[in-house]
Amino acid sequence: MQLKYIDFKIGMEEAGLKYMITSIDRTILEQMALYVQGRLTLGDVNRFRQMAGMQSIPETENKKVTWTLNSKHVTNMFDENLNNDLSRAFDIAILKDNQPVWDLKVNVNQNDLPDYQEAGKIGQSVGLKWGGDFNDPCHFEEVG
Repeated sequence: MQLKYIDFKIGMEEAGLKYMITSIDRTILEQMALYVQGRLTLGDVNRFRQMAGMQSIPETENKKVTWTLNSKHVTNMFDENLNNDLSRAFDIAILKDNQPVWDLKVNVNQNDLPDYQEAGKIGQSVGLKWGGDFNDPCHFEEVG
């Protein structure tokens, strides 16, 4: 996964796309807290976030941010599967003027291709699975 990320980073630099990593590994509690966002009331969401050691969010941020509890971000060092000890996914945000941009149509490098779509193509070209194929264009994970 690390070698594919390095290739992804090089591809993004060559395309003139600046980005930041927004998430790599999560505990199951963090994944649950993210999963309930946009599905439960703000009070319940913030209780989940508190249990996971995360900051509370305002109502404007109570939107769906993940579509599964079975995430490759989740690490589990207590089972017998050594592959679960490391994250097998990462999320990005495209940067414009050094600020994250969540508009999926953003085209910072001005090449007539939306930047998240371009990032997805770069990820796929280095052997990553792109979340844009399943409604999460900021997400990249190992194949398999």
